[in-house]
Amino acid sequence: MQVEDKSDEVLTVEELTRLFGVLSHDLKSPIFSVDGFSDLLLADYSDKLDEEGQDFLRRIRSSAQQMKKVLDEMSHIVKLLSRPNARRPTPLREIIEEVILKCNYQIEEGGVKVDLPDDLPTVTVDPEKMREAISAIFANALFFNDRPKGERTIAIDCNVDPDGYRICIKDNGIGFDPQYTKQIFDLGLKLDKSRGGGPGYGLYLAKRIIEDQGGTISVDALPDEGSTFCFTIPQS
Repeated sequence: MQVEDKSDEVLTVEELTRLFGVLSHDLKSPIFSVDGFSDLLLADYSDKLDEEGQDFLRRIRSSAQQMKKVLDEMSHIVKLLSRPNARRPTPLREIIEEVILKCNYQIEEGGVKVDLPDDLPTVTVDPEKMREAISAIFANALFFNDRPKGERTIAIDCNVDPDGYRICIKDNGIGFDPQYTKQIFDLGLKLDKSRGGGPGYGLYLAKRIIEDQGGTISVDALPDEGSTFCFTIPQS
């Protein structure tokens, strides 16, 4: 009997999505246990621990909560990228204002001034995916800024060029060395590991989504002078 050789088979997107869902579900159970039991220890046994022991428990719980957050975000992203585009005419202002609202706490905490033009077009995109892309760029601008509170700025501009609508998001943050311009969208890249932050997929996600919508994305930056991310959205 001839045995079919399946050694070169590649998993489909549907299979990978289902596999990630199973792994995510199985990982959440022990994470919930670590989080829950560390919380019980802090609540019921804190008097038996010195300050250092309590600090260790708080760090354990914080790490467990961060793991859960990352898993939830990754589950959302996997589902988002694996489904077909659902393009429809959507006011760009509506998408950007939703992003600003989502980031409102960080904006107020950092005293960030956000400049948004009055006239923004209606674009034909998948609004949920485009919101994730712009949110990733916006979050990057908020995170990588060490200027004093009240001196941080993010300016959004929109123009029409031969490739469609060109949207630029400019910040006055820490910027980065131009030699990393082509690598900045790589999955998992962290130029400043000392800051920690997210798992390193935000700008990669933005690039994937924007290109999937038929656009392009680029960045200009200099150390201590901020970054400008520009992307295009084709006119319908």
